[in-house]
Amino acid sequence: MKRGIKLYLLFLASIIFLSLLLIFAYNELTSTTPVDSHTEYAYVPNGKSDNLSVINTNTDEIEYHIDVGDDPEGVAITSDGKKVYVTNSNLDIVSVIDTATNNVVSTMRVGDNPIGIAVSSDGETVYVANYHSDSISIIDTATNEAKYHLNVETNPMGVAINKNGTKVYVANLGSGTVSVIDTNARSVLKHVNVGPNPYGVAVVPDKNKVYVTHANSDKVSIVDTVTYNVTMINTGTATESLDLSPSGIAVSPDGSRVYVANHRKVIRGVSDTPSGTISVINTTTNNVIANITVDKCPCGISINKNGTKIYVANSESNTVSVIDAASNTEITNVPVGNMPSALGQFIGSPPEVPEHNAIREFISSIIESIHRIYNRINEAINGIQGYILGILTFFSRKILSFFDKVLSDSISNSLKERLEPIFGRTFERVKKIFKKE
Repeated sequence: MKRGIKLYLLFLASIIFLSLLLIFAYNELTSTTPVDSHTEYAYVPNGKSDNLSVINTNTDEIEYHIDVGDDPEGVAITSDGKKVYVTNSNLDIVSVIDTATNNVVSTMRVGDNPIGIAVSSDGETVYVANYHSDSISIIDTATNEAKYHLNVETNPMGVAINKNGTKVYVANLGSGTVSVIDTNARSVLKHVNVGPNPYGVAVVPDKNKVYVTHANSDKVSIVDTVTYNVTMINTGTATESLDLSPSGIAVSPDGSRVYVANHRKVIRGVSDTPSGTISVINTTTNNVIANITVDKCPCGISINKNGTKIYVANSESNTVSVIDAASNTEITNVPVGNMPSALGQFIGSPPEVPEHNAIREFISSIIESIHRIYNRINEAINGIQGYILGILTFFSRKILSFFDKVLSDSISNSLKERLEPIFGRTFERVKKIFKKE
């Protein structure tokens, strides 16, 4: 334990010293890189890491990490890919990320404990479900202000908008209802009774259907958007239905398939948290045509724009499962941050992204390494020592995050070319050190 603490402090001091040397040496802005229109990124919020893991869906590798507020859970991307909106449930704010720089460019206060979020297809309006306020905040993206707050029913969670942007559907977990909002009048038209614990909601375009997941059950309800009649179907088999808990839900671009993340529950005295599943529903027959095994507690789920790959945030495994839609099989598994949730549409095509910078990425990796070391130390010790280390880490992350931002904006291209090989070799050595810890 003492060795770990000493290494932590020594490493922190070294990085701060190196950062100061570089900051005072050069001053030049880092540019952005245009992105091919076919390239998509998955922006996955990690609730306990307080950041987003940004995955290139062509390579299925993490290319960036973005620090946000506190306990990010919901996420929504504008159709042009320029902005990402993230709910921070512990701070009662929504962060706005510019995808060209991966910087938080604005924050706005909403209701109490915001979770679900959705953005209109024209990118002009964002709707936020405030779990403890029993309300929906309506954000004008031109001003980044929450201009309106509508009362819905108890504990709103999932939010979805229909294709032409005229209706918003909100799953109210505590009331067993779905609220239907008229976007033009900014008023609630109806509360539809759907059954206990509605969690996620998704609209099927051109079929007058809304699919709603029900937590702590094996149920998905289907709401007819014309008559508001409700049909209930099962996602699991008779032998597994007791431990299923459908949560996130997404619709394929052509509307032919609905994908449901079955969180699954611990059965006390019987099992540890089991692997989750993804149920695939045929929207014509409303039959479950496949169940795909993924990691523990799948939560958020999103689909790429051509419908070939499904991405699932597994909150208890700290991974994202990538599923091939043609074969209904998991093709890879991407480690991300701590407790990814990603409730909402988290895949989009940004027109440009930050230029890769070996020095900036090296320092970001150091920050992540320090955070991992802190977690291990904090798990091993109790009482005042753990409290002190927590305070140290909080301030060190803030300091290093500041240095990281300054460095990314202050190093000339000529210095980058000379230092990148050095930092590359150094980073590999550091990674080996921390893998041994």
